[in-house]
Amino acid sequence: SENQPVFNTDNPVRSLQEYDELTVQDKAQLLLSLESFKGRLPRPRTLRETESSSAELSPLDEMLVPLIDESVRRQIFIREAENRGDKYGAEELKKEKSIRQLAKERAEKARVDGNDELAAAWDKEADFYASLRADVTQDEGDYSSFLDRDEWYERNRRAVAERNKKRFGSLFGDLE
Repeated sequence: SENQPVFNTDNPVRSLQEYDELTVQDKAQLLLSLESFKGRLPRPRTLRETESSSAELSPLDEMLVPLIDESVRRQIFIREAENRGDKYGAEELKKEKSIRQLAKERAEKARVDGNDELAAAWDKEADFYASLRADVTQDEGDYSSFLDRDEWYERNRRAVAERNKKRFGSLFGDLE
């Protein structure tokens, strides 16, 4: 329960690679399965027409992207800005990355470099930052920061819980 966000939220796409692997049908099914999606899907003809020009987001992508993980959404926007040749926009988006997104990127870099131990540590840190957020699908600052957990408090609370666990053991034995 300590790794759960404050509010129950759907986070269907957790990486850019996952997003890129989605077909048009997958995206449509995903949208329809999300409680937060309120609307109608674009007509199939509209999707076919925009599918050939992949220079910008399709109407389906425009509906899905606001509902996915903020770090994946930022990566998509950075890529789109770079594809348009908007260097300034891409740099601004890179500067505004969340701490959680930076941790996820460091984990991926460590994984690519073959350092699985460091990757696991960065993944754990990214999960920690995700657990602080009320809603990981929203950009930082888009809602009241009072809804998030405080980093200093959570780190302290977890350290105390770990010390107590070592000192007293689990009250429930092996049921953890």
